[in-house]
Amino acid sequence: MKSLDDQDPFRERLEPLRWGLSVYLRALLPKAEEADAAFQETASRLDQSQGYAPKTKFAAWCNDIASRASRDLRGSSHPKPFGDALFGQLIDSLGPIIERLDRYPVRLSALLGRLPPPEQELLRRKYAIGLTAEQIALAEERPASMVSRDLTLLNATIVSSLDEEVRLGPPLPGGAMDLGRLSDQLLDGTINEDGRLVLETLLLADSTAQAHYLRHVALACGLHWKYRGEPDLPAPSPKRGLSQREKLVTLGFAVTCLAVLAFVAFVVGSRLNAW
Repeated sequence: MKSLDDQDPFRERLEPLRWGLSVYLRALLPKAEEADAAFQETASRLDQSQGYAPKTKFAAWCNDIASRASRDLRGSSHPKPFGDALFGQLIDSLGPIIERLDRYPVRLSALLGRLPPPEQELLRRKYAIGLTAEQIALAEERPASMVSRDLTLLNATIVSSLDEEVRLGPPLPGGAMDLGRLSDQLLDGTINEDGRLVLETLLLADSTAQAHYLRHVALACGLHWKYRGEPDLPAPSPKRGLSQREKLVTLGFAVTCLAVLAFVAFVVGSRLNAW
């Protein structure tokens, strides 16, 4: 991760929201590569618009720019993970939560360090090496269904444990295990069309379910960042100085203005003397 310039007040304000914005964008665009592209686009737009950044409600301003970037990039997503109605609901319901995610990476890292070695190894194979459940099963000589079940149970356990420390919404809903399993499948690209339809039905107009979906999004982002590193922020836009031609034009304009002022002063002085 690129460090922020300590002399850049705007980037200092953006730093605490960086993690939350990434999770928010992944919730709207579940494909990791699309969410990464949206993060880069959002960061670029924020940098270009920093002169308009408000002194208050800075997070809401960043959230608005992120939502517009996700809308623009969503047009090229196929198939779209959510219908327009649910996409709009997620923008409104999940946006205000981004400020509450700042403690999440530290708490997740501490929790992962306390896991038994077999579970740590399972996560390492899944997220650091990038193996599928089938590939892990082949290496361990056991059914892929058992590996998928173990990953689902492990994710559910981590989500439940973190929720005691980092509240991201209402208490876990009924059917949280199935909702979490479908969310995980959506995020790793293994969900089928029937599962996608069921997940959308569960999330539509249900803020409790949407908050639980965000918990699994945050976990997926946290594991991805831990094992593969955080995405870089684009370099700040260079502060361009005046070109030689612009300097000459500016100087010429200043000289002309001074000449006009001197002429006006001369004319006025002549008339006053004549009177």
